[in-house]
Parts: sequence; structure tokens; C-alpha cells
Amino acid sequence: MRSDALGALVVAMMQYLQSSGFSRGELARYAGLSAEELAEPQTRLSPSQMQRLWQLIQTRLLPSIAFSRQVRPLIARQLARGKVKVETVAAELNMSRHTLYKKLKEENLTFAGLLEDVRREQALKYLRDRNRTLSEVAELLGFSELSAFSRAFKRWMGKSPAEFRAAC
Repeated sequence: MRSDALGALVVAMMQYLQSSGFSRGELARYAGLSAEELAEPQTRLSPSQMQRLWQLIQTRLLPSIAFSRQVRPLIARQLARGKVKVETVAAELNMSRHTLYKKLKEENLTFAGLLEDVRREQALKYLRDRNRTLSEVAELLGFSELSAFSRAFKRWMGKSPAEFRAAC
């Protein structure tokens, strides 16, 4: 990697970590940086110091990514059984509804948005199965009527479920 691009990467890493709540002192201690290195990290970091910063970034990113990946299958399972309730999903994760909302917010997600994503993914899967009627697909996805499902699908995909199925 060119040195100017490497310098920009280091600066971006430091900025991300500081915006995540780490002070400059904490970053210096964790990465083993001196005051001089901290003043100009883009020109003074060794590969091992960069690796320590990257590991710190991963510890901030991975738990939040893993959380929504835990929630999605729970939503899909409830969807298959009928109505999806946030309280039930939260209980399956051994947390309150408030904590569930808070953890999703850390990923810039909402429960309603995640539910819509899961519904869209399931809709695409179900529509590829030509043995299922459109009404059955709508019911499996928790829509009260075919028309509600059709409006949602058109919003998601820009075409009706019937048009999508015809194109498959």
C-alpha cells in the first residue's frame, strides 16, 4: 500500500476508535504508542501497532454485527409460526424489549426494519416456489391480505409479486 494511502488509513482508524469512545491515552496504551507516535500516527506506526489497532476495531464491530445475525433467524422462525412479537424475540435472547431495541440501535437498525428485511428475503424465497399461491406467501409472511403484501413487495422490489414470479 502506498504510504499516503496507509497514512490515511491509520488516521481513519484512529478517528473511528476515538468516535467509538476511546481516548487518545487509551489508544496509546493499547497500541503501545509513545506521545510522538500518537501525535503523527500516520507516519510512525509499526505493522504490529497497526494490527493492535485493527484488533481493537474488530472488537467494536464484531459484537454488534453478531447481534443482528442472532435476531434474524428468531424473527424468521416466528414469522413461520404466525405473528412476530418483539417481546418474544427479546425473551428468546434473555433480554428486555428495551435492551433489544438498544442493541439494534447500536447497529443503526430497528426491529421493524429487520422484520421487513427478513420478510423481503423470505418473500423472494417463497415466490421462487411456484407451488405456493401468492395468498399463501402473503399469509406466511404475516400480511393480513394479499393486497398488503403486494404493496410491500412492490415497494421493496419495484414490481408486483406476480411480475417477479413471471420473471423467475
